[in-house]
Amino acid sequence: MFKRLKRFFSRFKRRPKSPKSKPRLRFVLDSRSKKNIESLNEKVQPEFIKLMQIAKSRGKFYGVNIKAISGHRSYFEQETLYSQGRTKPGNIVTYAKAGYSNHNFGIAIDLGCFTSEGNYLDATNSNLVGKIYRSIWNVCEADQLNLEWGGNWRRFKDTPHFEYKTDLSLAQMREFKKKGLNIV
Repeated sequence: MFKRLKRFFSRFKRRPKSPKSKPRLRFVLDSRSKKNIESLNEKVQPEFIKLMQIAKSRGKFYGVNIKAISGHRSYFEQETLYSQGRTKPGNIVTYAKAGYSNHNFGIAIDLGCFTSEGNYLDATNSNLVGKIYRSIWNVCEADQLNLEWGGNWRRFKDTPHFEYKTDLSLAQMREFKKKGLNIV
């Protein structure tokens, strides 16, 4: 009798998930988003996959497609972006010099909103995309993701920007990078 009861109750026992099993994703990520997430520090990628699942869900609600349009940037890529609108033609797109952006350390991502036809909305409909990014942030905050949102910054609002929270300053991150240490 005892053996039968034990066998019966063993069905209800929680079995630990295999450490290699990945959570089932509700939304398939496009190749651009995948590439940008894979460019990030390996330890922060799961958090950004969660962010993209939230972003895809909110995008579906608003009838737009959201992609991760920028991930890790080399110092050279950051300096090239910084020179835009200053020493090179175009609009200013960043206030961060090389080594002063969390993109340089593989812990930040920029999103972009696109119509179903593929048109980039961020430059043409800032009110709508502002609402979308705010709604993404609200869900991230409710889900307690370890992220910061550029839309909360006081000096320079950067609503498409999301970054992983660390306890390190940029100076410390530059020093860690120079020594080949991991910042996460």
